[in-house]
Amino acid sequence: MTIFTETFIPYEYENKYDALKYVESRCHGIKKSLRLIKIDSEHLEVRCPLSGDYLEIVGNENDINWLHAELTKRKWYRTT
Repeated sequence: MTIFTETFIPYEYENKYDALKYVESRCHGIKKSLRLIKIDSEHLEVRCPLSGDYLEIVGNENDINWLHAELTKRKWYRTT
């Protein structure tokens, strides 16, 4: 999986677990701090207001769906 941020340096992760850890670390450990911008078959875009980051995550469809499900299950998304 590849994560693009505003730093112009893409972060490459060999597995979905490392990508999940990176997204969680950008939230500084505060639950319900992510906002879902969009999701499609190969992209997941979220915004973290705490760090001011927009994260565009690119991967195969199974990994994107897994990551979205994990973020939802672990309550990282803000619902309002």
